Amino acid sequence: MTAWEADAELFGKASSKAFLALLAARCVEPGEQGGTKLHLEFGKVFAPDFARAAGKGANTVRRYLAAWDLLAEDGHVPSRTELVPGLDVELPAAKTWTEYYRRANPPKPKNPGDVTLEQAEAEIAEDPAARLLPTPRSRHVDTYLLRMFDATSDIQNRLPGPAATAMNRLVDALADLTDPDQTNRAFLHSLDAVAELAAALGTPE
Repeated sequence: MTAWEADAELFGKASSKAFLALLAARCVEPGEQGGTKLHLEFGKVFAPDFARAAGKGANTVRRYLAAWDLLAEDGHVPSRTELVPGLDVELPAAKTWTEYYRRANPPKPKNPGDVTLEQAEAEIAEDPAARLLPTPRSRHVDTYLLRMFDATSDIQNRLPGPAATAMNRLVDALADLTDPDQTNRAFLHSLDAVAELAAALGTPE
């Protein structure tokens, strides 16, 4: 197992958000190629390959990378170009991480009066009875997750930009449904992604 593959395996299991960002930042080369299994300089790979090895959606990896890059711009962490697979560095405080993650991945603006995903998630979290049953993680689920990741790894080249973004969000949400700690959030995000996908594809002539 290569260093980046070991980090990808950790990415699929770890829970610390800042550590997840570090794992991606030290292994992922800037760019959108995928499916090539190309080992680039210092043993780095592109986001789709790293995500596939981690059992996560490429968009999930991109969101962590966006937050890391913003932190690096302000001097809180080293630039991705200074990192290599397996290298540990000091991580920012949780409060700082959360602030930059939200800045790098702002929620989509909603129409006045609409309930945001954040508000819906908060309401569900306050009700202990509002729990969805997670999909048991098994080799069968993993098989279908990998099929989904493979089928959508180059979706940005086959769909218009907004539709590809919505599809990637849906892929991420469906993958997160297998995590009991993410099930409620993932379910809401999957519904929202389907609505975005339908809007992006437009109406028939």
